[in-house]
Amino acid sequence: MDRRILSVGLFLCVFCADIQLVAQDLTHVKIDSINSSYDEQNPVVSPNGKKLYFTRSAHPENVGGVVDRGDIWVSTKNEDGSWSSPKHAGDVINHVGLNGVVGFSSSGNTMYLLNYYDKDPSTGRGILRGGLAKSNWNGTSWSDPERLSIRFFSNRSEEISAYITPDETTMILSLRSYQSYGNEDLYVTFSQAGGEWSQPKNLGNVINTPSQEWYPYLADDKKTLYFASNGHAGQGSRDIFVSKRTDGSWSNWSKPVNLGASLNTKGVEMGYFIPNEGDMAYFSTTQNSEGFGDIFNTPLNKEEQAIQAIDLVSTVTETDPKIADAGPPVVAMTMQILDIKTELPVKDAVAIFTYGTDESVVNLANVTNQEKKFVVSFVENTNVTVRIEAEGYLVYQEQFQAKATPLSIDNEFDSVEGFRLTPAKIGTTVQIENILFQRAKSDFSNMSAAYTELDKLVRLMQANPNMEIRLEGHTDNRGDRRLNQKLSEDRVKSVKAYLVDKGIDAARIEAIGFGGSKPIADNSIASSRILNRRVEFVVTKN
Repeated sequence: MDRRILSVGLFLCVFCADIQLVAQDLTHVKIDSINSSYDEQNPVVSPNGKKLYFTRSAHPENVGGVVDRGDIWVSTKNEDGSWSSPKHAGDVINHVGLNGVVGFSSSGNTMYLLNYYDKDPSTGRGILRGGLAKSNWNGTSWSDPERLSIRFFSNRSEEISAYITPDETTMILSLRSYQSYGNEDLYVTFSQAGGEWSQPKNLGNVINTPSQEWYPYLADDKKTLYFASNGHAGQGSRDIFVSKRTDGSWSNWSKPVNLGASLNTKGVEMGYFIPNEGDMAYFSTTQNSEGFGDIFNTPLNKEEQAIQAIDLVSTVTETDPKIADAGPPVVAMTMQILDIKTELPVKDAVAIFTYGTDESVVNLANVTNQEKKFVVSFVENTNVTVRIEAEGYLVYQEQFQAKATPLSIDNEFDSVEGFRLTPAKIGTTVQIENILFQRAKSDFSNMSAAYTELDKLVRLMQANPNMEIRLEGHTDNRGDRRLNQKLSEDRVKSVKAYLVDKGIDAARIEAIGFGGSKPIADNSIASSRILNRRVEFVVTKN
């Protein structure tokens, strides 16, 4: 095999209680038999050391051709230790879009993959879905990938990378999700009973930054984490870093350490991988490459060799899928804060969720998606109080019980819990929804629905003690004008009476009936005439 040797002085980590850098003279080896003028990245070696899988993009043999984001290719180790010319891994485990190997079971008979293709058996056609999948080796070929069920999985980025430990119990994911600090962050998820995976948990702001954290590799000690980032101090656009968990949690980590100026360059380095055997780690870099990214290897240091010796054996079997107790059910509720008048997202607001002795704070200034949607997780059926404050709006307060939010097959949230803020501007008029009356009477036709809506107004006035309102009652224009005027007055008095009965000072509420004199829709059409029969409140003081 023709290899190009780049002699460098490489600073690698030798782990102590606090990770420090020690100078070592090492070499990078560029594997020319694998690399090409195309983009090669994400190297993963099979557990037996005989296959090297990687992602190659824009190659004409890819499923999506030259515009394809990346297919899995594979090289076989020759008897002399060199790597063969790689071959496309086939269209069973590749599809149009980004493909990559996440890792293997310890036996090598199960391969975990990025994304999956949701195929309709009757037509052979399908849709590319975001997420992860697994494929099983049947002795001659890989099976069709099956989607992994990851509780409340959501990725708002076109990019995704991940790593699974050989015992198939722990995955580190790179996602842009609702708990992310900015762009892609690293999350951890654990296998659960029945083959499901737990809700991904953010690794925290020691690891994650407002920039991008990609291509995780969790060593077999399950403490040492390698990853690529452009958010920590580095040599170029994206460097490889290493950190260690400092306790039994997954949120406390040592400060990430750059692997050194001779491994990391002005280019892009990522995809650090330590195989089960051998004395080399693999990674990709754009520096001194033939095209975009190329696959290199670099000698392991003593600490990495010690970690390599750990043997993680899969405990996953078809007859006994239970890995860990799922614990109490947790629901992830997708939420959005809206302007009650425009139904547009409020850009800057602070929401405080209180439940038991715990509290979660969401600042919309830190929510990067355009729709300002975010997720807060609670133990199912927890009673929660939310208080929302935003400049230019009245304070919002509500109590609710945490219930599961349904997920669709493509992992997007089907339903959103919307909190609607009322502008604090004097003269703001808001229609009270679902306030319906019996025909020609001032009694509510659906008391439960009416009380639900009026209770929202009660909470609004309780949260804003200086707020005063004018209740305005309206009818359509059918019938006697004087009777309509009297009916609108009686109906608005019924609403005021309910608010007062709930403890709101009567002096804070003015009540006026306008009969049918202020229509908002065409009275000649039955479907729109109903819109004129309404009760509104107007902010007169805040």
